[in-house]
Amino acid sequence: MNKYSISILLLFLLTVSEKVISQKRDSSIHYPTNHYTLLSVGLTHSTYRDFATSPLFYSGLGLDLNAAWLKRADKKEGIFEIGLGISAHSPRVPQSSYIQPGGLSGFAHLRLFYQRLWKIDALSNAKNNTKIGGAIIITQNVRGNPALQNNAMGLENFTNLMASAQWTRDISRTEEKQVNLWLFKPTFKPVKRDLRFLMNVGVLNFNYRPGYAYTYDSEINGTETGPVAWAFSNYKWSLNGFRLKTQLEYIKYLPNGNARSLSYVWEAAHAPGKHEAFQMASHRIQYTIHFHTKQR
Repeated sequence: MNKYSISILLLFLLTVSEKVISQKRDSSIHYPTNHYTLLSVGLTHSTYRDFATSPLFYSGLGLDLNAAWLKRADKKEGIFEIGLGISAHSPRVPQSSYIQPGGLSGFAHLRLFYQRLWKIDALSNAKNNTKIGGAIIITQNVRGNPALQNNAMGLENFTNLMASAQWTRDISRTEEKQVNLWLFKPTFKPVKRDLRFLMNVGVLNFNYRPGYAYTYDSEINGTETGPVAWAFSNYKWSLNGFRLKTQLEYIKYLPNGNARSLSYVWEAAHAPGKHEAFQMASHRIQYTIHFHTKQR
């Protein structure tokens, strides 16, 4: 870990600690807290490249499913999310007039995400709410590509401690509004709506990657070598690279306390590992239902 990473981590921890202390000082003030269970479905377009198996970019479409538990108040909020993504990718290869090569790669990832945010009063007002905090995200990738033969199966883990910033804008309609469409004059009732932008920037970026290539046969030392230890003997943890994740979300609340939202999620990661790098980026359009639940 270099001096730059240590400085960023210390600044991040000091900021979060200050927010926690200020929150304790305001504990005498009651702020209503809403609890939600979130169910999401998204359509994802992703691209990745793994130099340990192939220098080609692989791109494709996939489906993303998420379940989350959100606790939100004016002063602070927290969320825990479990996500699963499945997609199919094809390689970007040069066009040929003779034999056009092809291939298909299956890509799946399991994601765990936990985040805490605290309000910054100096950057907030009646319409805008700005919060900062931190998050941890753990992603396990599983890839299958028969065209790579001995390197057909690819595995990697990314664990990232991230600095987070969120801006929420109240765009509610507070009065009835009638629109003149010549033949029709619909009337829109008051409704609560929010526009939310969230950014996560990796501060400590860990990755669990193989050596020069995935194809590696280690020594088998009798009964002391188990199948898992043998399969991952070439894997090492590294602290390098970067990860970014942003989300732009439009939320509309219903009279019964539930809500629906539509969001755009963009994510990029670069993991150099010990020798060969892994790179990926994804775009996702996501629809979410917020079920308002009782306090647990």
